[in-house]
Amino acid sequence: CAGRRSALSARPMKRALLAAGAAAAAAVVYYATKADDGDDDVEEIPSCSRDEVIAIFNKLSGIMNQNISTLMRKINAQNAQIPQAMLAQYLVEHYETQLKEVQAVVFKEFGYDEDEVEEAVDYYEAAGPNRDEGVCEATNQLRQLYINVGGSVELDLPEDLTVEKMCVVFEDYMGAVVAAQAAFTEHLHALKAKGAQVTTAQLNETRQLKMSEKVGVVLKKHGLSNLVFQAAIEKFNDHPTFQAKIAAVKAADQTKK
Repeated sequence: CAGRRSALSARPMKRALLAAGAAAAAAVVYYATKADDGDDDVEEIPSCSRDEVIAIFNKLSGIMNQNISTLMRKINAQNAQIPQAMLAQYLVEHYETQLKEVQAVVFKEFGYDEDEVEEAVDYYEAAGPNRDEGVCEATNQLRQLYINVGGSVELDLPEDLTVEKMCVVFEDYMGAVVAAQAAFTEHLHALKAKGAQVTTAQLNETRQLKMSEKVGVVLKKHGLSNLVFQAAIEKFNDHPTFQAKIAAVKAADQTKK
């Protein structure tokens, strides 16, 4: 995972919430929003091991993902016409409240307190020989989930990720999206031919899986995580060169259709 920093750039402020007025839950979003800042001065080996950190964050992500999915099903079942801005705010606040409760239980289950887990995350995400990509991947899952519900994580991009390179990545990425859609359509035709009965949830899961597989290959090829890719999209979105590439990709897609 490339060098990153949270939207809370000052280290003493790393526990503060992105949303004002939620100081009581400050520790909650540290793990969701905090991205390692490349410090390489972490020397002491933490009590929480690398494998334990990964297990902790995988469990946190799994539980939180299930919680959010359950909440969204309830909201959709009620057919409530909730303004998008209000829904986004609610989801972020719900996520932060739930994560505070969940992490307390999970940390206790593994026998560590918040400070010990935090020290381990800093140790294994710091630049240098102790940096562990497995830990980065596990913690990024939680950050990605926070972004998915409307949270914000500001990242430092790799120095070599220029707008020109991002244009290449974007074109490859959109090609993967189109390929994933085609694969899903083929899957649907096969199901219909067999007369198979599947639920909407199963179809959505298959669509998401095919998309993840295709775009994952592209991101790995370019050495980027999904978090960094999204941050780069945001950074270059208004750049004339990138805008021209977006227009060209759209035009090419329309021509194929």
